[in-house]
Amino acid sequence: MAHFASVVVLLCCLVTQSSAIIETNYHSTMSTLSDLISMEKLVKTDLLRYVERLKVVQDSILNFVHDKQPYDDLTSPSAVFEYLKHPVHAFHLIKRMTSGLGVIEALINKTRKFDPLVNVMEMRKQRLLPWDEDFTGLAGSLVRLQDTYALDLHELTKGHIRTEISRNRSVPGRLPLNARDCFNISQVALRHGFYDRAVEWVEQAMAKATEEEPPTIPKQELDTFYKEAIEEHDKVLRTVGEVGDQWQTYGVPVRERANRSTEFKAQLFDEEIEDEQVTENYKRLCRGEQLRTPKMDSQLRCRYYTGETGFFKLQPIKLEEYNLKPYVVVLRDLLQDRDLNDMIAFAKPRLEQSKTLCAADKDGPPPRTSSNTWLDDDDAPVAARVNQYLQSLLGLGTLYGKDEAEKYQLANYGIGGHYVPHHDYLEESLTSSKKHRLFGDRVATLMIYMSDVEEGGATVFPSLGVRVSPRKGDAVFWWNIKSSWEGDVLTWHAGCPVLYGSKWIANKWFGSYSNVFRMPCSTNQNASLGPLV
Repeated sequence: MAHFASVVVLLCCLVTQSSAIIETNYHSTMSTLSDLISMEKLVKTDLLRYVERLKVVQDSILNFVHDKQPYDDLTSPSAVFEYLKHPVHAFHLIKRMTSGLGVIEALINKTRKFDPLVNVMEMRKQRLLPWDEDFTGLAGSLVRLQDTYALDLHELTKGHIRTEISRNRSVPGRLPLNARDCFNISQVALRHGFYDRAVEWVEQAMAKATEEEPPTIPKQELDTFYKEAIEEHDKVLRTVGEVGDQWQTYGVPVRERANRSTEFKAQLFDEEIEDEQVTENYKRLCRGEQLRTPKMDSQLRCRYYTGETGFFKLQPIKLEEYNLKPYVVVLRDLLQDRDLNDMIAFAKPRLEQSKTLCAADKDGPPPRTSSNTWLDDDDAPVAARVNQYLQSLLGLGTLYGKDEAEKYQLANYGIGGHYVPHHDYLEESLTSSKKHRLFGDRVATLMIYMSDVEEGGATVFPSLGVRVSPRKGDAVFWWNIKSSWEGDVLTWHAGCPVLYGSKWIANKWFGSYSNVFRMPCSTNQNASLGPLV
């Protein structure tokens, strides 16, 4: 009873603490995913206690049933009647069926009262345990990681990550996937429009099933789905083409994939670049491939930046140029651990599932898998410190209360956490809305990396061939609009999936109206905004 009371208290505490993260997806937030291990231990303890109670009930029932009575062998009604004439015999029968059976009834009722399923259901309801969508989301993340980083699928199903990006690193795992796992992942891949990957995952399931005894999924079910996956792939290829916003194929029928062309030529600095080219650039940049030529990088330089007010003359910031038009730079060691840790500590209990301005297809892959919260000017001392620091550095207004900038968006990307190519400047319909009438457009973006990432998680600009690897304390800055105040389409950027580890970032978007006299000027209305000097 004392244990059950402690479980209830802990459950209430967890429900209270998690009330702000009900919208969080376990697969997209490492902090809540790690909490799940503690929750599993709690559930296992509760279930074991329940088994102990069931054993007591079972023993009592068996004792009652096997306790031989003198009337057990009586077969005729007259013999039973003769036995019950004796008052002591009648007393024992009534006692057995009241207090004797009553003990069992009480044990059963007590066990029902402490049914752990009630706890589990409440935990599930309060989002303290994952939902089916978390399972689907993590399966989708595995497909996305395999697709983006061209992972060795055979090794992945054995539980190992083998990648050629960065340091040709292999990350061993402890648990393999079985045939049923691969089949489930294939189903998710098909539902999310990864028609080529769906075929590959079900092929892995078929190979696994031949090695299992007994198999985790019937061969007939696999064969049927394999046929359906191939038919669906070829139908999509035939009717809507090789690749689109919500689907991809091999570019040839599945049976001819061995002969498909793998030729690729990067297309950069084109404002009318095709979606499939953006997607291919994005994936190759995420893998660490070099798309820019030496000539493109010949004018870039590294230098010390003293800020707009002279505040940083004695301790300038290290600035690295990644692109000039549009202007993209990395500011090294911009923030120290104290500020970064304070931001993360503020964010953790407040994280919610990230949303995007554009509505996502409920049946397609999510455009963004992360969790975030917002840090206002007055929410914590760190906001005021960083606001003043950034205003001195960039010369741009940083206060949300004065419509100079948006609040800090603090975001955590967990396993496979990503953000598809997008731009930060707002559409005309949004800038004219009541919410943005004093803010204007997002003239500039500052993305601060609040953590290191062991593998993956880079910020890439597919139209520029730029790749920025996350490094704790660094920040990437770019202008989103041109001198004409039109959005610069070349600033398309994306967050590569986190392959191993977790990524924390803080985004700060600066408004155009309040910063109009603080922005670089140009007589050429189509020119990109100038560099930080």
